[in-house]
Amino acid sequence: MGGSRALGKQPAGPFQWLLLHGLILSVATSVSWWCLGQGARADPPGAGGQMAQAIGDLVLIGSKGHYTARLFVPVNQARAWAVLTNYEAMAGLMPDIKQAKVLSRRGNQLELAQTYQAASTFGLPIKVVLAVEERAPRLMRYRMIRGERILSLQGQWTLTPVRGGVLVQHQIELEPDLPAFLRPTYDELNEGNLRQSLLVLRRLMLAR
Repeated sequence: MGGSRALGKQPAGPFQWLLLHGLILSVATSVSWWCLGQGARADPPGAGGQMAQAIGDLVLIGSKGHYTARLFVPVNQARAWAVLTNYEAMAGLMPDIKQAKVLSRRGNQLELAQTYQAASTFGLPIKVVLAVEERAPRLMRYRMIRGERILSLQGQWTLTPVRGGVLVQHQIELEPDLPAFLRPTYDELNEGNLRQSLLVLRRLMLAR
């Protein structure tokens, strides 16, 4: 999209594929070690691909690009909203957002340009432009209006006040444009990235 060539349609010689496979192995190992270090737990047998943890822990449910992640943060809703919508400040802090710029704003509607680069992008910079709708201080929706190497992307964040803090929830639907044989590896890396993103966001909300 956006005039770019899709990952699945780029020519790749033997050396390029060896390089890509080496990259996949490397980043998959890195994500696995990171998750272990953060105390992330694998799905228990019979969990049907869903991860459910104790109250207060990160919960990630879903598969194959369709996910719901939620996390309790002991801050008020206004604080959580201020951090969540500080879009340009997220560049370099979130694990996958390398650049971010608000292109335009009209009331509660804005266009946001982002560049993603992480394990889940196989080290490639991916540029997208999102249409964002804000309903302060509770709801933020987004959808891709143009981008590279992504077929579709949309989702929403909700901030629900609960006793002692706020419940942060992220629902996302993402369909990458990549060869089918890479999809299982991509899904694993993407799930690791989603978990890491929520934990980083909690840390930012707690920072003073």
